[in-house]
Amino acid sequence: MLDIDNFITELSVEAPRLALMMRKVVTAVNQTAGVLGIDSTSHASPPDPPQGINVKAANGLAHVTIMDNSQRGRSLNYFLEHDTNPAFPAPHVVHLVASRGAFLSLPAKDDGGSPQSWYFRAFSMNPGSSQRSAHVVFGGFATPTAVNVGGSTSLTPLPSTGAGTASTTGQQGGQGFGSAQFAQPETGVKLP
Repeated sequence: MLDIDNFITELSVEAPRLALMMRKVVTAVNQTAGVLGIDSTSHASPPDPPQGINVKAANGLAHVTIMDNSQRGRSLNYFLEHDTNPAFPAPHVVHLVASRGAFLSLPAKDDGGSPQSWYFRAFSMNPGSSQRSAHVVFGGFATPTAVNVGGSTSLTPLPSTGAGTASTTGQQGGQGFGSAQFAQPETGVKLP
């Protein structure tokens, strides 16, 4: 939040009209920053984490909802990640924007026809934050619940390519928009 009250107090003695104009500019900058979920002087604080995640699946379709009863602003964005590994080493990211629910079409089997389970987690993040909220994992952190989506679709997922400014290797899950403002070009990253 932009705060120049000490400067404006001094200025109001010497140039009251200029001080009034500066107060209006500061108010406008802070209002705009608040609406966008950013801080005009630094990174915004990470939001409170969602309280829970629910998953229901059948016939290759998963319906995932996020429970978040914390104080929220319009700029809050939600991210859903799913992986076939409960440790989420390279999760696939779904940016839900302001929504707290999604329907996902996921394959029940890999390319070889072997059943594959899915694991889900979610978090929230503001565009102006360099940190996301804490994750919420379906089934809990200690015991993520495997979800068999059912159906007969076979497909081994391609490797994740991540999201935001996180590495394009997909091995930096849980980054949302990313912790850096910009990502440098990556060299040596091989395409499948």
